[in-house]
Amino acid sequence: MYLTRIRAGLFGVLLLLASGLTTPLPAISQAPLFSSSEDELPAVPDGPRKLTKKVDFVFRASEFYFAGSTAFDMTTTVQGLGHPTTALKNDGTFLTHYYVVEKGWAGVFGKRDPFTAVAMNVLLNEGIDRFSRKLYTRGGRWRVLAYGTVLAKGTLNAIAAGNNIRQDERIDQQVRMATGYKGLIRWAK
Repeated sequence: MYLTRIRAGLFGVLLLLASGLTTPLPAISQAPLFSSSEDELPAVPDGPRKLTKKVDFVFRASEFYFAGSTAFDMTTTVQGLGHPTTALKNDGTFLTHYYVVEKGWAGVFGKRDPFTAVAMNVLLNEGIDRFSRKLYTRGGRWRVLAYGTVLAKGTLNAIAAGNNIRQDERIDQQVRMATGYKGLIRWAK
């Protein structure tokens, strides 16, 4: 009961943080209601600098890389957490039980729950994407930080997905070492 309350509270905090990243920028100022000439209107900034198509394409490509690696990581995470739990010998006799758990930061919210692990990671990645977009619109050197943020997190997701893929081999090896069984391992729920 206590752990459920902690999870709900942390989830709420993450949602508040994510919603704070999506709020629009405040209005700068409005023109006076009574003005006799347009020359008296306050100067309004042009907004974000106009960017070349090449820079726009590079940032979009980095976002696609980030989205693709996130999808790859989340898919392999769901597959890994859905791994069968009972190891059997080739003839059907029982060897052991083995439970796969989330080892990343999202394991705090649910070690064996694929929905929670995926939801927390996607929420984090959405926040990182929004943060990098804000950095990108600032222009100048901030764009480099925006690229680096998106590419670094995308690369971390790709590495995590690769580890998830190799997990089946590691599980079989750990079961063999623990039980001393050398043959083919069959898995069942």
